[in-house]
Amino acid sequence: MKKMTEQLWVLQEADQYIIGMTPCLQDEAGDISYVNIANIGEIEADDTLLNLEASKAAIEVPSPLSGKIVKINEAAIDNPALLNSEDANDNWIAVLTDVDASEFDAL
Repeated sequence: MKKMTEQLWVLQEADQYIIGMTPCLQDEAGDISYVNIANIGEIEADDTLLNLEASKAAIEVPSPLSGKIVKINEAAIDNPALLNSEDANDNWIAVLTDVDASEFDAL
């Protein structure tokens, strides 16, 4: 199941929650030149998941969920322009586990 916030999409696949950038956030940011993704480990909802610098703005993006970050998009750190892609295989940010299902349902 996929849910959308203004800035992020969240795709639930079994016990994993993949988080990526929505077209709205991509448009708001412009061409992305730098990203800093939260470290693997515990994260709380509203903690900073992503900091990015782009042609239109520098944006701090909060996590929509609490849980454990188990994977981050290392390719996007090396090539920030990937987050401008329309392809979810490129513009994902992080994968979380240990998410409270009710928190996801509330999105």
